[in-house]
Amino acid sequence: MTAIEKAYDRFGRMMYKDEIYKVSGITFSDICAQLRVDEDALNEIIFEEMGMNGPEILYSFQKLLNL
Repeated sequence: MTAIEKAYDRFGRMMYKDEIYKVSGITFSDICAQLRVDEDALNEIIFEEMGMNGPEILYSFQKLLNL
């Protein structure tokens, strides 16, 4: 597993298990900084796998799951 694939896996865990989307003011850039990963690279793999980019997924979690 490559470093970016590991970051993608950790991003998923942060969203589902840690519920990082509930942190007030959190941005995709903040998450990438915590993961120590290039934002564009993570965005690319997220888009390939999910059909949405990182900020869109974060926004969806914040709006749909945090009603």
